[in-house]
Amino acid sequence: MKKLVIILIILALILITFFPKQNLTSESPEKDNAEPTLTQVPVDEYVQPKMKTFATKKLKKLTLANKQCRNRNESLNSTNQGLSINQEIVKALEQEIGQGKTDRELLAYSHQYEVFYKRYDNLLLEAKINIKKAKYNFTSSLDILNDWKGLSVIEGFSTSEIPNVVQKLKNIEASNVNFIWDLNLAEDITKADVYALLDNKDNFTTYLESPLSIAGSSVISPAILFVLTATTLDIDEYKQAISLHSFTVNEVAIAIKNDMPIEYLKLLFEQTKTPEDMPLFVHGAHNSYYNLADLAAANFNTAFLKFLDEFGVTPTNEPGIITGMDIALLNLPSGAKAYKKLKVFPNKYLNTLTYLINKGYRAHGFIDDWEETTTFFRAPNRRLFQISNDLEPRLLELLYRIELIDIHHNIEQIPPDQSLVSKAIAHMTIWREALSNKAKSCDAIRKALLAEEGFLETNEARKVIQRIRKDNQNIPERLHEIDPVLVELWRDLNSFSHRNLSSNQESKFIDLLVENQYQRAFDYSVLNPLTLRETDTLLALLLRNVDDLLPIWNARVSPQPPSSLIAFENLPIDKWELLLNEGFDFSIRDKFDNDLFISAVLNSSKAVKLLIDNGLIADSGKLGLDVLDILLDESYGQGRLNSDISEIMKMFSKFEPSHYARVARLQKYFPEEYKKLISLNKDLIPSEGTKINQFRHGNYY
Repeated sequence: MKKLVIILIILALILITFFPKQNLTSESPEKDNAEPTLTQVPVDEYVQPKMKTFATKKLKKLTLANKQCRNRNESLNSTNQGLSINQEIVKALEQEIGQGKTDRELLAYSHQYEVFYKRYDNLLLEAKINIKKAKYNFTSSLDILNDWKGLSVIEGFSTSEIPNVVQKLKNIEASNVNFIWDLNLAEDITKADVYALLDNKDNFTTYLESPLSIAGSSVISPAILFVLTATTLDIDEYKQAISLHSFTVNEVAIAIKNDMPIEYLKLLFEQTKTPEDMPLFVHGAHNSYYNLADLAAANFNTAFLKFLDEFGVTPTNEPGIITGMDIALLNLPSGAKAYKKLKVFPNKYLNTLTYLINKGYRAHGFIDDWEETTTFFRAPNRRLFQISNDLEPRLLELLYRIELIDIHHNIEQIPPDQSLVSKAIAHMTIWREALSNKAKSCDAIRKALLAEEGFLETNEARKVIQRIRKDNQNIPERLHEIDPVLVELWRDLNSFSHRNLSSNQESKFIDLLVENQYQRAFDYSVLNPLTLRETDTLLALLLRNVDDLLPIWNARVSPQPPSSLIAFENLPIDKWELLLNEGFDFSIRDKFDNDLFISAVLNSSKAVKLLIDNGLIADSGKLGLDVLDILLDESYGQGRLNSDISEIMKMFSKFEPSHYARVARLQKYFPEEYKKLISLNKDLIPSEGTKINQFRHGNYY
């Protein structure tokens, strides 16, 4: 669980650092576009922001209409909504399958379907899985983990820890965070642990559908865990252990995928009910397997292919759809370089391809019209595999022996009819067009709003940045002269293109933090400069555990600034106070020289007061947005002067053009708030002709 927490924290920190909460919001009038009719999107007067006034009725109406569009996009145009629309097609496919229609008959509708989040063949697979699931026991209740015996075979799942794991998982699920926790097996599994799994008699093959996955399985169960740990027992112990248990094709599939020794695999198969069924948990985005033989072909397990053949379980052989040969070819290493890296060429590839050729299996593909010596293998809706002359000679010779399936086996598509599937596809198309029309209407309203506010479109901001980037001279300084918000956007773009998402790279220091070995982590930080990733991770964890981690933070040798301080923005004020009392240095800067005042003003007046009371002064001379820019932007966004602006202004000995541009915006759109502002400091009165700012950064708006 600790590793899950650290992974989520690192991921969240990376996303916050490199992907702003909202991209640069920019607007520009497009004179060629007719102004939208506001009645296209009904305006609910009750969505008006509290206490906010508007300069004109038009601005008010556009703002409220745009707000409704954003809310509608969140509810209607989300991925979940797209998947929900597709469920009507899945249900129709389920009914058609129940009435005896074959894959070939159902795939004849595929050209009627325009890809909408999922491919048609994936919807068909989903329908087949839904039907098969009725044969098995499933649960989504995490509480079953408290009942299962033998979970100590999973790393971090000791008996004492399981209740904590369950509660943390429930908390994460309640927060609607989508994630997958890929579990690992423990390193010190004992025979007693494995035998304990067999004691789950009533729910041995009950599958838990949750964020938990393990060893290529999207679900976990005692039976799956037993299969993954079975070789802890010797073959005689194993044979005796499974003799009184029944398994399903799902356990055998996981065993195949994880290279269970053939003698264990055969015994497992003999204890399996309905061995000809389709496994449920091993399919990928581009790979699906109709039976165990398909999966054995994908894993080049020739010995098990021959064994399955004795029981009448053979790879799929559907010309025009998929064959066992297609499946094997799809799973060969891609590219000649992959084979050159192998120390010993694995004969399993040769053995499986030879077996399938001898069994008469063919593959879908074609010969290049321009270069007739080149063959491309490609089953419908699958990846392409190209024969390269750089491949290992024995493999190359086998590939050229594979017979291609001619095109007369291709599925003939049918026009829309009165079938359930065709009607569902038509309904989805209408729904999708309706969403598209709403999106177009909302886009017109958005553009009209931005034009009314005098903002430039995002692409205009990017054009400015690209123009200044060309000669690579003093880029941030020149962008700052135009508008400091462009510096922030340039940094976002630069960080995005050069970021190093190194969450999978090993770090002894992070491992020590995860394992709560704080003394050793302290010793490490004293002797070794931390990397940026290690610094970011330590800061993220520090905000959760001040007592144990602040000494490590303060002990860093040659400390470097973290990527961002934005995590402080939502940090409860009591945590700010705790950090202060424990000696945290609030003069900290991030790698872009931002101080904590930016996070403080976006947090609360109490956070601002805490910094001021402790003698800290906001930086008024940095490149990019400063705290006064942000307060002025925030004041415009809220339609009322921020209460902290008076104290912050005192820290500025002079005001910048960007400040006056934002004051001019308040003067134009919220004149009463402008009067309040200049009553605090008349030096902020913009000179005649001062233009309002044309860009804004969503991170601080």
